[in-house]
Amino acid sequence: MPDISSISVGLQSIKTALDITKELRSINSSLKDAEVKLKLAELIEALSEAKIQLSEAREENQELKETIKALEKELNKENEVVFKESFYYLKDSIEGKAGGPFCAKCYSDEHKLILVTELPKQFQDFGRYKCPKCGDIGG
Repeated sequence: MPDISSISVGLQSIKTALDITKELRSINSSLKDAEVKLKLAELIEALSEAKIQLSEAREENQELKETIKALEKELNKENEVVFKESFYYLKDSIEGKAGGPFCAKCYSDEHKLILVTELPKQFQDFGRYKCPKCGDIGG
């Protein structure tokens, strides 16, 4: 992933390209075409490098924004649940979604709200609910 040095390299490439452009303006028409072509090739190379570096920095910026958004969502999720009777429940019910109970182990380990299923009466010796993901039994 590019870092602040990538941005610096991109900016330096742009500066180099601008310097080459200034040189091209000052080239005397008596100079050979080869010199002009060489300077144009250097200009194209510098601009290409700048474009690549700044594009990588933009991608990294987007990834960081997405990471921040996901972390903020996780923080908000913790404010939306309450722990009671060995399970997590939503504080406020959301229409069309189950409010719980959710597996405490899955939420603690992975911050995922996994709805537990109620076991049939004959299997409730060790607990009333079972998590379909981790298999934890409780309640």
